[in-house]
Amino acid sequence: MRPGRRGNGSEARGSGHGWAPASAPADESPSPELLKALQGLREILHGVGHPRSADVDAALLLADRDAAAFWRAIDGNALWGGAGSLAAETLGDNPGLPNVEWEATVRELRACLIEVGETLMARNPHNPGISSWVLAFRNWNESQV
Repeated sequence: MRPGRRGNGSEARGSGHGWAPASAPADESPSPELLKALQGLREILHGVGHPRSADVDAALLLADRDAAAFWRAIDGNALWGGAGSLAAETLGDNPGLPNVEWEATVRELRACLIEVGETLMARNPHNPGISSWVLAFRNWNESQV
């Protein structure tokens, strides 16, 4: 893409480590609501011993140290990509919790991801997978799936 032209947000660039946004206000501080959603996400992931909790921990550490790195971390494929992403793993198997507790945990996890995803979608451009995940999570939570 030529400099100065805006694309549809699906352009990949960077070091080959996944999707990276073409441009975004890199110095923007995260809102308290976004940080609260990420903290909730971290608590849920820690509570079930999920390995992606380390990714959320790392992102939260960046929030007040390096805004650009923070936004890249929460907009990346580790959270929003296809197979193996945190979003995809919300479809995973129950790790042994009582079914009612697991279902409530998954709905809460989705709610946190919806909040994060909606914030990212408002920033443009954003990871192209986010809008599909947010729509699916919202529908599943409303349907009590």
